[in-house]
Amino acid sequence: MNLSETPVESSTAAAHKAAAFVVRWQLLWVALLSPLFLFPPLGRPVLLLILLLVVVWVIALIRRLDPLPLTPLNGALALMTVMVLVSLWATFDIEFSAAKVLGVILGIAVFFGVVAAIRGGFRTDIALDLFIAAGTALAIVGLLGTNWIGKVPVVEKITARLPAVIRGVPGQAEGFQPNAVAGALVMFIPLQLAFVVASRANTTLLRRLLHVIALLIIGGTLLLTQSRSGWIALAVGLGAWAIWNSRRSRFALLGVVLVAAVVLATSWTRLEPLLSRAAGSGIREDTAGRMELWSRAIYGIEDFPITGMGMNAFRKVMPVFYPTFLSSPDTDIAHAHNHLLQAALDLGLPGLIAYLALWFGAAGLLTITIHRSTDPDQRRIVSGLAAGMIAYFVFGTADTIALGAKVGIFFWIALALIVAVYDSTRGGDGAHHRGTEITEV
Repeated sequence: MNLSETPVESSTAAAHKAAAFVVRWQLLWVALLSPLFLFPPLGRPVLLLILLLVVVWVIALIRRLDPLPLTPLNGALALMTVMVLVSLWATFDIEFSAAKVLGVILGIAVFFGVVAAIRGGFRTDIALDLFIAAGTALAIVGLLGTNWIGKVPVVEKITARLPAVIRGVPGQAEGFQPNAVAGALVMFIPLQLAFVVASRANTTLLRRLLHVIALLIIGGTLLLTQSRSGWIALAVGLGAWAIWNSRRSRFALLGVVLVAAVVLATSWTRLEPLLSRAAGSGIREDTAGRMELWSRAIYGIEDFPITGMGMNAFRKVMPVFYPTFLSSPDTDIAHAHNHLLQAALDLGLPGLIAYLALWFGAAGLLTITIHRSTDPDQRRIVSGLAAGMIAYFVFGTADTIALGAKVGIFFWIALALIVAVYDSTRGGDGAHHRGTEITEV
């Protein structure tokens, strides 16, 4: 310590060095520590040790230290980080909430790590390819490890023949929940479709073929999940991409909507039984159950408006304080089946504000990027990324991948890629980010 430094200056310098060290090796730390984040060992000492990383982030974000990548989303991330720490005080059991808390910390670490890597020279087009490759890997793991639930008779005949290879994963001992798999996959398909139809001459046939194969794998897995929320979300996302993509795709979308409207209006009485059988059973029961669950979530938010009840606590608090009538008391309802309500339950209304700020911030960055870009293929690909996020948001309105969930890591990677493509169109002050160019996609 320099004797001429004041204690405040010394602490600031120490925080600056700590933040610089963490950020410089952030992706390496994430890779090494990810098992502790994804499958946290029981014991508060380990949890508190990992939470020291959050303290460094909070100091760096508040003081706007350069070592932590500055992005338009930092304010929202700072508020969310603070509310995650507050949730540890609010929860009835820190160890029970640990998995979700560490999942959020891992997600924020991945966000800053990816942003720092791309700004440091890693090419964005390669990062997008790796993102799609990760989605394809998730789809393959889903095929081998999902605990399939029969809803649609035709699809159920296929899933009944799939081998249950992956079982016994901590927290998912009986297999992965199909709706969670579907919710994670919906964000990839519009982006993959954009790559498939991209018209760049320097896109090799092999690369395009790999994107087609990835699209088929992810699309096929999403179909097999029989997740109606996932199917609807994907339809909305693809519709949004068609609107952005080109005049031809807009006319095609309009034609499909008009034909569907005419057919339904003229033949509803004959089609309704067929659609009910095709969509599977239990739609009315599921809708009633969602409505009841949302009302219980609102009660919980009213009782814990500032701090929330703690991450992952709703599944234990609800049966005691807000019991439901349409589901069995011993049924483990993991979340509120709405990502906005769940964010407020986990982190309070300030946490919901932070979560919404991430979404509005990402939407603003994507809108600016699409409008600024002069390259048709770049606009098409950025529109695919935006449409995937829309699909993910829509999925979260009737189901959700809660903050801190394992597959939620893709949400944070997508946010980092959104910042990267935004940087690529900033011009002057963003030109030094060598890794943000996507003009060779």
